Amino acid sequence: MDRDRLDRLTEQQRACLRMVYQHMTSKEIAPRLGIEPGSVDQHIKAAMRTLGVGERRAAARMLAEHEAGGERDADADRVLEMHEEQAGFEAGHARPLPAKFQPPLPVWGGKPSDLGPLRRLAWIFAIMLMVALSFGVFLAGLEALSRVGRHS
Repeated sequence: MDRDRLDRLTEQQRACLRMVYQHMTSKEIAPRLGIEPGSVDQHIKAAMRTLGVGERRAAARMLAEHEAGGERDADADRVLEMHEEQAGFEAGHARPLPAKFQPPLPVWGGKPSDLGPLRRLAWIFAIMLMVALSFGVFLAGLEALSRVGRHS
């Protein structure tokens, strides 16, 4: 069924999705195709509707896998994985974080859709706490500087 949907994509939609797969934005894609960024967005949205997906990266990944060929072997899968890692600007890690503490960022292999409601709330709370602590440290530093300025 996916193959039928993929065959219905126009060449312009395919070109846009190939560049999305390379992590290009609509503004970066537009000059390469000689169209406006809004037109790029429309092509991508139409492709997403045709493929029945809700994210542009998912549509791009489907096309890339389709174009890699149906007779992919382990080597082709490894090449596709390596391309995904390079395209995601993967930073080298000594040890991956446990899944429980892994942030939903592409550089750690996570996706925002991987989070359940409680983990999402936990991350929001943790980020709020870090921001509050950072702001407190900033204010303490300003207070210390103002005291140094008064005593000089």
